[in-house]
Amino acid sequence: MLLKQFRMNFQYFSDFKEMSFAGFQTVKNAIDAKPDLLFCVASGGSPSGLYGEMADWKSKTPDFCSNLRVVKLDEWGGLEEGSDFTSEYDVQRKFIKPLEISSDRYLTIDPFDPDPVVACEKMEKNLNELGPIDICILGIGTNGHIALNEPSEVLVPEFHIAELAASTLNNGMIKSLTTPPTFGMTMGMANILQSRKILLFVAGSGKQEAFLRLKEAAIDTHFPASFLWLHPDVDILVDGEAV
Repeated sequence: MLLKQFRMNFQYFSDFKEMSFAGFQTVKNAIDAKPDLLFCVASGGSPSGLYGEMADWKSKTPDFCSNLRVVKLDEWGGLEEGSDFTSEYDVQRKFIKPLEISSDRYLTIDPFDPDPVVACEKMEKNLNELGPIDICILGIGTNGHIALNEPSEVLVPEFHIAELAASTLNNGMIKSLTTPPTFGMTMGMANILQSRKILLFVAGSGKQEAFLRLKEAAIDTHFPASFLWLHPDVDILVDGEAV
């Protein structure tokens, strides 16, 4: 299915810093207008510049993000206890602690929960009560995954246990782990598409092929990021040095 009408807004920047600052301006304007908005935080390198800009502004403006509500996008499962490869470790270090997000304003899933199925069900229930998400931050995987919604014959709408694709498990960082993840816990496609606004950051090595495919505007479950074409308000922020 080729979409003739779309509202995806591609924005190109000379480098990572410029891209990150543009994302910050969008986020800041939204928070200024609605201080208690629900913000979906993603781990990884692509949005890290945005978080750095937010933390820098927080240091100058202490009230910034003091009412912000936050939900974590996804998490790895099957890692050894105490692993610092978790999304939680990354998000805490780059976002939660610098922005002083209190635990009562942060909805997250424990990477070491002994019953991940029940944990995902709780996340779905809580998200339905708190949502919809006002701003959802995303990156794109080299195989086109968003969150840990992997290429598949079918995509799951709600927060769920995800089977990790071989292309994800063969990522260099994951392959280097003594105990790599064995599954994912992630927002589903409906959770993401119900967000009021989506910011997708395209940065880092190896993203060019995925980015070119995303621009084709052809919806395909084997390329989950393509479903963003169904959303009415998506900004694609592109680091020109990466693609």
